[in-house]
Amino acid sequence: MADHPEHPMIEDGIFLGYDKNVPLKNEGLGRLLAYLVSGWVKLPDRKLTIACPYWLVKDLQALLLDHGVASESYQLLRTSEPWWRKIQLRLKEYERNIRPGVHRIRARLRGESPPAIDSTHRTWFERIFLIDPQRLANAKSWQSGLLETLKLLVFVALIFWLLRVLWPVILILLVVFVAYRAWRKYRKKNKAELPANAKPINVKKVLRKQKRRHKRYVQEVGQLIKQINEQQQVRHWLVPTPFWPEANRIEHAKSIVCPDLVLQQFPLRFSDPSTEPIYARILDTLQNAQKLICYSDAIRTHQLVEGVGLSPEQIDVIGHGRVELGEFLKLGKSVPDQNTQKQIALEFLRSYQRTSLADDPYWSRFAWDKSTFVFYSSQARGQKNILSLLRAIEILRHRSNIPIRLVLTCERSAGSDLDLFITDHRLDAWVLFAPGVSNQVLASLYCWASLAVNPTLFEGGFPFTFTEAYSVGTPSLLSDIPMVREKIVESNLKDRMVFDPLDPQDLANKILWGVEHREELIDAQQGLFDGIPKWEMVAKCYSDSLRRLSK
Repeated sequence: MADHPEHPMIEDGIFLGYDKNVPLKNEGLGRLLAYLVSGWVKLPDRKLTIACPYWLVKDLQALLLDHGVASESYQLLRTSEPWWRKIQLRLKEYERNIRPGVHRIRARLRGESPPAIDSTHRTWFERIFLIDPQRLANAKSWQSGLLETLKLLVFVALIFWLLRVLWPVILILLVVFVAYRAWRKYRKKNKAELPANAKPINVKKVLRKQKRRHKRYVQEVGQLIKQINEQQQVRHWLVPTPFWPEANRIEHAKSIVCPDLVLQQFPLRFSDPSTEPIYARILDTLQNAQKLICYSDAIRTHQLVEGVGLSPEQIDVIGHGRVELGEFLKLGKSVPDQNTQKQIALEFLRSYQRTSLADDPYWSRFAWDKSTFVFYSSQARGQKNILSLLRAIEILRHRSNIPIRLVLTCERSAGSDLDLFITDHRLDAWVLFAPGVSNQVLASLYCWASLAVNPTLFEGGFPFTFTEAYSVGTPSLLSDIPMVREKIVESNLKDRMVFDPLDPQDLANKILWGVEHREELIDAQQGLFDGIPKWEMVAKCYSDSLRRLSK
């Protein structure tokens, strides 16, 4: 659509500085970015550019595609790949091309039946160098037989020439290869004999590696910022997290998003020395920022103004949008009714059961449609307060006549507090850990859960789990924290759905009441859900906040 001269397109940019090996799909900030971009690209008068280092491109595109954002709907400003990276990619592509042919050669050498050769899908390596004996024997035309014979003769002649001319080099390479394999096998055997806590750690080597990695990161992000400053088309930039103080070098108008300062709120839970430089980088970013955006008045007042000493005038409060999962429970483009949606969700759960829970003695036979369970989608972090939820399930196991189980999407790390609690109280049949599930399975778990429960002690983004659950017909219980109290002002609704996160007994009582009064609870929450805007409106608020920087 051509831009109208009276209504030109508004150019906005998002700067991303994530380091390598950051799993965007598994990070809450990554999902938030995807929701925001999905709303931004739907605005008819906005044009979005995303700037990122080269190593982030594939993960970013995959993340956005999972949320329905095609790569054509936004512009990408990226750094170029270094020469060694290009060579590495070419070698990987070459390896993929020759791999089928190598497998066939190995099969022939072992006396096995080689896989059939599909002439329509053969690689250039196979077409030129591989001889098909079956095709040679069954050749119907003399041209085909002559071609295969010539290829065989050329191949044999080439092998003899290489052996005659380069045999010393080949012999040296063979000896080096055998010695290297023997050394690797010896090192691997010695490491395996050592206990896990006794394996030596080369501290100097680790520090050198971290230093090289940090140097490469600084160079790459510096190059990206240089590209941003040199272009003049996009003059307003959003930085979605405060982890990158380098973003303050962007010369155009910019606004930095501060989700929350959990390190400030729970210093003892993050007392590891490695968190100190992270918090220092965050403070450096915030104290030098032109403009800030946060999600709630509690974050602005208690953390940024009182905790960091920033001015309230430089901070805009823009709440989150609603997250709707119903689109993952559709067959085709039509929106199914509630009964059809639940049947689709049930099939997704049964498929997940067959593929991922087949070896679980308890959950492999779990009847999703005939049982009662509560659901919490979160990572296993201290402030998420999952242990209180486990204690509530343990209370209900002994007190309630209804067997109420729990499904979590976090990892069950061996030796963690969660793992020890479940083992000590024999809750393996009552608690399921389902990490890394697809969007379809996530929506299905929400759909069949009796309740979605969020016991977090601190959360910058209130509505995520609430809107995810409500969008597929499931009510929620939320912890009594400032971000929730901002949104739930009706005392009757607050009494029904809010609980004390530090009191497992109160949580157990609310779960039992919510299970028994599920329909009443979801009807009461409709007004709260309807009051949460869609992501197009949230993205427009972000864009308008960037515009105010230049006034």
